[in-house]
Amino acid sequence: MGVFDEIKSKNFSLYGQWLGIISIILLIALGIVGFMQHVVFSIVGWVIAFILIGIEVPLCLKLCPTSPKFDSFIAYFENCYFRALIYLAFAVVMFLSNLLNVGPLIATGVSLLLAAICYGIAAFSGQAFASSRIFGGTGVDNVKLNSLRAEAETATSLGDDFANKIKQLEEENIQKGHEITSFKVKNERLEARLKRIEDELIQVNLKAQESNQKSEDLEKHVTDLEQELENAEKKNDELKEMNKVVKEELEEFVRQLEVA
Repeated sequence: MGVFDEIKSKNFSLYGQWLGIISIILLIALGIVGFMQHVVFSIVGWVIAFILIGIEVPLCLKLCPTSPKFDSFIAYFENCYFRALIYLAFAVVMFLSNLLNVGPLIATGVSLLLAAICYGIAAFSGQAFASSRIFGGTGVDNVKLNSLRAEAETATSLGDDFANKIKQLEEENIQKGHEITSFKVKNERLEARLKRIEDELIQVNLKAQESNQKSEDLEKHVTDLEQELENAEKKNDELKEMNKVVKEELEEFVRQLEVA
């Protein structure tokens, strides 16, 4: 990716790096020009330039042998907030050179301040840190890589959430399965109990029918007995009448015998 592509990227951390490189050049050049006027601040400017070379030119770190601790220390500088504060502090230091008298080092203060502003904009706008490929960085590909990493982390997080949700649903499904099995067992027991009750009810109905039949038979038998009793009473009345007639005839016969 070329310089123009990096300019078109609208990534303010790249702009801040380019302003940092410009600041390094100005610190070295203007430190030489204004060495006689600002000896101390010229030396301070060279020290700042050396520090900025280590920060803004990753190619130097790749060419020089470094330790893991130093690499982890340099990794702290891959933060737009931190870089904005560093550049702001360096800008304040270079502006202090004008307290003695006005000199060319004020230009370095301006460039450092502009770099701090660019890094600040990148930090507050949420832009990922990127470094120019010209100086051994990754360019805006680093931004894309960070974006892809963020998307991958989001996808992984969503995958974990879905996995946990699936696991929870499986546990709920197992629990529901146990509950359904329990309901089935209870239902089978209730059906068996209902079957027994129905059988008992059928037996009760049969017994009731038998009782009704017996009751009807008894009622019929009672009716027959009442009819027989009524017939017997009629016969008894007839016999009484016949007995009365026979008695009267016998008395008449006895009187006739007495008369004779």
